[in-house]
Amino acid sequence: MRQDMTDRAVEETLAALRHRRMVLPAALFLAGHRPMAFIIGQMLLVLQPLAALLGGTEIGAWGRLLSHPAGPAALGDRLAELMDEEKHTGPERRSES
Repeated sequence: MRQDMTDRAVEETLAALRHRRMVLPAALFLAGHRPMAFIIGQMLLVLQPLAALLGGTEIGAWGRLLSHPAGPAALGDRLAELMDEEKHTGPERRSES
């Protein structure tokens, strides 16, 4: 299910969050705003044509993800996986930076 819900654009954004070590704040933000996920997803889908004119291509993927009933849960699961990966690779990765 998770693979169906997250596409390339969402994965790229999550990779950027991981690179900037912002996975935990993103997970907390998602948990706090989960009741609004459907409304936010619908607003993103409405704004998608305007974003396309301005060069934004990821907004549609996020809108579809947040509008789907299982989307926020799948995103939360993916963020939890990223936090586990950070926990297991944390010290080595910090020494590389």
